[in-house]
Amino acid sequence: MGRRPGQPQRHPDRKRPHQSGRHHRLPARPGRGRDHPHRRHVGLAREASINVRQRIARGEIPGPTLYVSGPFIQHAPYPGTEAFRWGVNGADDARAKVRKLAEAGVNVIKLIDQDQMTEEEVRAVVAEAHAHRLPVIAHGHRPDEIRVGLKAGVDRFEHTGLAMAPEYPADIIQLLQERTAKMSLGPLYWCPTIEGFFNYEDNAHNPLHIDDPGWQLGVPPDIVADIKASLRHPGWLAYYQITPLRAKTSGRKFEQLRRAGLVLLVGTDSGIPMKFHNQSTWRELDIWVNKLGVSPMDTIRAATYWPSVMMKVDADYGTISPGKYADIIAVKGDVLRYIDLLQRVDLVLKHGQRVK
Repeated sequence: MGRRPGQPQRHPDRKRPHQSGRHHRLPARPGRGRDHPHRRHVGLAREASINVRQRIARGEIPGPTLYVSGPFIQHAPYPGTEAFRWGVNGADDARAKVRKLAEAGVNVIKLIDQDQMTEEEVRAVVAEAHAHRLPVIAHGHRPDEIRVGLKAGVDRFEHTGLAMAPEYPADIIQLLQERTAKMSLGPLYWCPTIEGFFNYEDNAHNPLHIDDPGWQLGVPPDIVADIKASLRHPGWLAYYQITPLRAKTSGRKFEQLRRAGLVLLVGTDSGIPMKFHNQSTWRELDIWVNKLGVSPMDTIRAATYWPSVMMKVDADYGTISPGKYADIIAVKGDVLRYIDLLQRVDLVLKHGQRVK
């Protein structure tokens, strides 16, 4: 049977219809999605992120499959961030905010600063999200963010936190091990976003990547000039002053999380200073393999298969299997020996259609 015009291509064994309401693609912004069929973006203005999804769904703009959270949920937004950070005031308000996001069509709920919220508020966020079959991702920067998130039942943590502390405290590791031992709950996920610690010194002292034309595609020249001017002295950026000290502890923390039985996921903090979307993912994979000792195949699975499981879309995505969507990238060479080949993707298929 032939495909209808515009119908995505599946591998031939697939029988179920395409669920067009859930999977969308991000427009081809500079470096975003040109080499990656899927993206997850959190902490964005609700209307803007969902409007992009709707325009893509209508075929008005191209891009990769996009999973969005809309605004962060937290105790109170920082001044000037109200469009993409929603504060909550009590459990009822927390449920209402999550319900509003769920009804708007987000794919995930993102918690931040949950250690500043009441226990009732955090539990309300998680319970309401799960009632709408939405996973909850929480920041893991501070010890109590982790403790509170675990108690409330979040599905995933993000970032390698605790600043310059040498390791995660023993009680947190014990809590993580107790959670990962509960097979009926499924995996507990953590996205460490770690490469920036390892690459900072090279980026600051030899910032050739700032001149990479990849991130400049589609960006107005005046904005390119403004970004370059802001990065003229990378080592002076206040954002990074403690990064060299944090880098000394990040490898130990990564290993603690692995040993505690968490499923670690490849992800990035793209958008912070010197971290461009077209570079950050392959750099993260490179650090996992060449600095942290993760096997290339396990690293690739952490960027493909396990994220699809976490987002509950593994029936359609995550592996090259009969019946799944043909979302595939290809490079020339053996990435199981040279993982950095992923910085030059030669072919991209999105739903069976070649887009690069």
